[in-house]
Amino acid sequence: MRLVAVSHVSGTRWRRCAAKVMVTGIVLAALAAGCSGEPAVTGNSAASCLQVAARAIQHHVTVTAVPAACQGLSQVDVNLAVSRALRAAVAGVRGKVRQRQIISRDSVYVAALTRAIPGSSSPVVANPQPASRSPSHAALNLAALIAWLVTVGLGVSMMARWVTRGRRDPRLRLRGAVLNFTHFGLALTGLLAWISYLATRLAGLAWAACGFLVAAASLGMALVFLAPATTAAVSRLDDDPPPASHPPVLVIAAHITAACITILLAMLAAIGSG
Repeated sequence: MRLVAVSHVSGTRWRRCAAKVMVTGIVLAALAAGCSGEPAVTGNSAASCLQVAARAIQHHVTVTAVPAACQGLSQVDVNLAVSRALRAAVAGVRGKVRQRQIISRDSVYVAALTRAIPGSSSPVVANPQPASRSPSHAALNLAALIAWLVTVGLGVSMMARWVTRGRRDPRLRLRGAVLNFTHFGLALTGLLAWISYLATRLAGLAWAACGFLVAAASLGMALVFLAPATTAAVSRLDDDPPPASHPPVLVIAAHITAACITILLAMLAAIGSG
């Protein structure tokens, strides 16, 4: 009987030790599994939601449903996390225009996470385009281009008339040739720069086009006011003055008006280009 009691006590101790070992092993296995995962992603926090959005943007993966890391968070926290992820995606990128283009492209991948908050005046993260990129700004750019083309067209008609008169009288062809061709070259260069701005949306090209436009307008005013005086002076010096001709007053007035409108529209569009 004594041996049976001793063996019974020994068996009870071994069972208790085995139970403790099993519990300890389960706890250690659970801790190992938790450490091997990614706690920043599995936890429902703003940091984990930010990491999920940043990973989707980095790998160009479109999020179609709210992931587990963002569930349980308020919409304000989710919008803030997505906004931070988009700003992190353009870190180091120079130029506001380029940054807006990247944000507009990457916001498509996380558009399913962002929603408008009722009663909030904050902009929606999925639509980061500012007011300057609205359709009204595009219409202003197009209006400046149309006015520029009209101005150049009127100037070409005046220059064709000047070349035709120069064929009849070589003295008229040489007179003011530098100003005329320089004026035409500046206007054409500015127009090409403006078309390049419309294609690339680079603010520097818009301001460069405005600079060429102002220089061309300055030479144009010089041609308007100095050409009659030069013609009169040459007529007094020549024994055989050139035949009298009436300048196209209406065409000149329309050309000047179109040039003023072009300068105004181009300057406004360049200011709005950022």
